[in-house]
Amino acid sequence: MTWCIILKLIVMILTGGIAVTGCTASSDSGPSESSSHNLESYMERGEYKVGVRAVYFHDPERPFDAWNAKHASDNYKAVLGRINDAGEHQIVPAHMWYPVDKATSARDATFNDFANSRSTVFQNAHQSGTLGAYLGSLTSSEGPLFARMGEIDSIAPILNEANNRVINAMYQPPIAEGNFPIIIAAHGLGGNSISWAILAGYLASNGYVVVAPSFLSDSSSPNVFDSPDSKYAQSASADEVDTAYRTILSESKVIPGFYRYFFEQNASSGFSTQPLIAVPGGGDRVGEMMGEFFTQRIADVETIIDGLHSLNKDENECASDYARRGQPDHGNQVCGLFAGSLDVEHIGIVGYSLGSMTAQFMVSSSERVRAVVGYNNGQPQYWEPPGIFGNGTSDDGQPAGASGPVMQIHGSEDAFVQSVFRGLMWNTLSAAGGNPEDIWTLEQERVLPTDENPQPIARNAYNRATGDKVIISVKDVNHDSLVNDFPSVVPQDNPIVANGVNYWSAIRPALRKAVGQNVLNPQFSGELYQPLAWDTVGGTNMYMPVFIRNYYTKNWFDYYLKEDDEALRFTENPIQDKGILDIRSNIQKR
Repeated sequence: MTWCIILKLIVMILTGGIAVTGCTASSDSGPSESSSHNLESYMERGEYKVGVRAVYFHDPERPFDAWNAKHASDNYKAVLGRINDAGEHQIVPAHMWYPVDKATSARDATFNDFANSRSTVFQNAHQSGTLGAYLGSLTSSEGPLFARMGEIDSIAPILNEANNRVINAMYQPPIAEGNFPIIIAAHGLGGNSISWAILAGYLASNGYVVVAPSFLSDSSSPNVFDSPDSKYAQSASADEVDTAYRTILSESKVIPGFYRYFFEQNASSGFSTQPLIAVPGGGDRVGEMMGEFFTQRIADVETIIDGLHSLNKDENECASDYARRGQPDHGNQVCGLFAGSLDVEHIGIVGYSLGSMTAQFMVSSSERVRAVVGYNNGQPQYWEPPGIFGNGTSDDGQPAGASGPVMQIHGSEDAFVQSVFRGLMWNTLSAAGGNPEDIWTLEQERVLPTDENPQPIARNAYNRATGDKVIISVKDVNHDSLVNDFPSVVPQDNPIVANGVNYWSAIRPALRKAVGQNVLNPQFSGELYQPLAWDTVGGTNMYMPVFIRNYYTKNWFDYYLKEDDEALRFTENPIQDKGILDIRSNIQKR
């Protein structure tokens, strides 16, 4: 037992709560002696089988994709105009993963179920994009898979086995008997519902219902027109629906806005060879854009929660709710399937990147959200929707942040966050004649990243939070490691075999991001390092980014959503030399 744990126990005895800051990794190895839970279970499924199905949530009070109607390209705005002329309202497509009794049988879900669409454009884009993202990491002794595509007669065996490993759920079976807490999974920039498949399946097998939307604002594949209640799909031709999907799927929607508002229009793409020139007031416009972005995401999550309340009622009451909200067709398909099974009083959110910020905003803006977990990214102040955190202050005198229970987990080598927050919005803006301090108004957001504080924005979001909070830094982990499950399901010792060749998910070396004064040097190139991958915990070889994510995420939600006091054991940090760089926490025990 470490001195940090001893201190924690003393504080708990004296105050009735737990409030520990700066509990960092030590040299102790393996699980702590006081940890009685089975660490291997955080890589394995729980007691339930898992089911999955598509569900569509509608909000007839909001226009279709209002954020992009204001901030997207002229081409996208033209398409949105035609969609809104058809009377379409906001649609939030999602997939639900849920517990299933062990004795239940149904066919296996497939990638095709997630790409199931009346539009061939959507089907092709979703299948190629999602499968490509998973298969891109596969390699063999003869090189990466993508370099050998022409030598393989057919990649069908690889696709089929990858599908079975990633989805690993039954298609539309009945939910198990019980009343299950809910976790809403908010993806990052360009993400989609299927990106949560493995984590959602893990949580569902442990007694949660997981709802993963594909946000219309920025998802790579929101299948909005496949809702049976889509007014545009009912009135438009198949070609027109294909055109609308093609436009939605082919356009990046957030990054171009940074360039459009920060810099002169001739550099709006970010790829111009001309010197960038900062536009006066550009920071204010970007802040307004991102505030409105999160406002739409927050409203989308509220729409999901409203829909879950309807789904939890008996079939007749649910159908009445759906009809009242203008979506009777879909109600006929889903009402009665989850009646009494959804614990709508215990709702949490897990988010990645922009989804992490979405979660942190939601726990303050909605009394219906009990706790959240965010992977990579704390919110910068100037992206906050107005009034989201109120007018209070945090303990250190800064403007108050998240008021509900928040856990952040982030990587020490998150070069993507640094390239946006310190590269584009500081170095590039400065070189273009802008003043970054107009954007980063809080002193602790302006500090340079260091080895001890690799993500200043995330650390400051933690400092500003006024509710229960934890922040965990994971060593040698980049922006997507915590949500990239493929290495854990296709390891080198359990490869996919096709045409006599073994394929596994490779963890390739990367360059360290800059810290300290090197952040200001555009010529800096960090040393090569091996990202965190496999290690032995409790006698079992585990893929550490996924194990760490599962361990802390499940215990956090078990404590706040299942009200399991034993789940606070995660504060004992049983994997102290296995990738944890730093843990800071302030949790008031109930």
